[in-house]
Amino acid sequence: ADVPRISIQELKKMMDNGTAVTIIDVQPKEIYDEGHIKGAISLPWKSQIALEDVWSIPEGQPIVTYCDCGPGEADSSNVASQLFQLGYEKVKVLKDPSIKEWKKAGYPIEKNK
Repeated sequence: ADVPRISIQELKKMMDNGTAVTIIDVQPKEIYDEGHIKGAISLPWKSQIALEDVWSIPEGQPIVTYCDCGPGEADSSNVASQLFQLGYEKVKVLKDPSIKEWKKAGYPIEKNK
């Protein structure tokens, strides 16, 4: 099944409106640490996500996954699909060019350094 997409503008509007949203960065931890969407949690892509990987993700609120994979957003789409399989319902993928365009737009970024 195709995972719904969300634009960076739609995500930014949700954040500005104070909408509770869980943002998941699926890039490797080193890349996440160099700069990620403000408030995003790190859940690096792997072929099989286990329940212990997602125990802290609240159910019932929107979830947005992103990576920096380009037009197919393969990793973030895969993680979104796995979250659906684990019972999460409101999952979307940040549309390409996701994090690159987010940074270019000057939207809030956090670093772990």
